[in-house]
Amino acid sequence: MSHFEWKDDLSVGVNEMDNQHKQLIGYINDLVDQIEAGNDILPAFDKMSAFVVKHFDEEEQLMEANQFEGLGPHKLIHQQLLKRVGEFRELIVNNELDNDKLIAFLRMWLTSHIKGIDTKYGQSFGSLPKAA
Repeated sequence: MSHFEWKDDLSVGVNEMDNQHKQLIGYINDLVDQIEAGNDILPAFDKMSAFVVKHFDEEEQLMEANQFEGLGPHKLIHQQLLKRVGEFRELIVNNELDNDKLIAFLRMWLTSHIKGIDTKYGQSFGSLPKAA
């Protein structure tokens, strides 16, 4: 398995959120390390999950403070992602996890959600140029 890397195309144009996304990548890489080592991954997964809850809350507060029009749909997406995180946790606890599916989910989340969804608030705040 390869580690996840921060690339500039993941930037949402808001330093605070970019820094949190970098931290999230760090938590994900810690999780990958535990998977590769054959260790119990629940502690690393729970640390990542707790950070995600905090991040989503702060991201939503930022969007609300800036009157981002897409806040409602964005919150729903966050709720769906947290539901999936909970489902993966249950699989871990029940020793039924397919590690490859977890890694694929995390990769999709980073690329699709951050690049496709989060950049919209950066564009709205004027931090990123609008998509053509």
